[in-house]
Amino acid sequence: MRFKILIFTLMFIFIPSISFCAQKLPVKKIKIAVTTSHLYCLVNEICKDKVEIKTIIPPTVCPGTYDIDAQTVKDISKSNIVLYHYWQPWVKSLKLKIANFGIVYREIKTEDNFMIPYINLRAAKEITDLFCIWDQDNKDFYEKNFLDYSFKLGHIAEQLIKDNINLNHTKIACNTKIASFMEWLGFDVAVKYSTASNLSASDMAFLIKKINKEKIKYVIDNLQSGTDIGRSLAEDLKLTHTVISNFPLANSYITTLKNNIEKINKAIK
Repeated sequence: MRFKILIFTLMFIFIPSISFCAQKLPVKKIKIAVTTSHLYCLVNEICKDKVEIKTIIPPTVCPGTYDIDAQTVKDISKSNIVLYHYWQPWVKSLKLKIANFGIVYREIKTEDNFMIPYINLRAAKEITDLFCIWDQDNKDFYEKNFLDYSFKLGHIAEQLIKDNINLNHTKIACNTKIASFMEWLGFDVAVKYSTASNLSASDMAFLIKKINKEKIKYVIDNLQSGTDIGRSLAEDLKLTHTVISNFPLANSYITTLKNNIEKINKAIK
């Protein structure tokens, strides 16, 4: 009888302790693999500490031509979710290569340049809606983070436009990948050009002729697409040449946005 009483007493002593310890155990995080630093920044803003994020493609290289190595494939295979852009169809072949039916692959359908703040917010909303479905227990958390991010980015974008009104209608030549971003800033994109691999000698001659006709003084390149064309045009025609990033560097979209505009302002006085 005494033995039963002892066991009963010990249960009351230890069960609360066990219960308390269980409450302290960390919640398992969702493992996300994203194809670009744009998606990294957005998922990080919306999901914060609820997820672990791996970026597949470094932000300094072109995400359309990047070759994924075996180690990266292995890392992706450990993910719960893979997020990619609509213009990255190679992810479908990656899906077949990994052959893990437990991974959710989701194409982000937001179009145009994510460096443009209102496009960036549109993508943030798409990602918020997805996680509100995937992780309904934290729906309020994701929605609050989206509202906070919207307010922060909206304020920054408004200030950037206000501070850089002097850029309006300045004629430039730039890479096609950043043309819409430059137009958002207020530039008159009079000449657009592609990457070096897509331009022939006759194409270059046409660009030079058009730049001279439009009396363009500034050439702005996209880091990820390469700087050969812009640099060559600037050297041949004695133009001011600037390179900006079309993807967030150091995992910060807002910092990269500010740095891009700072570079442009420094070149165009």
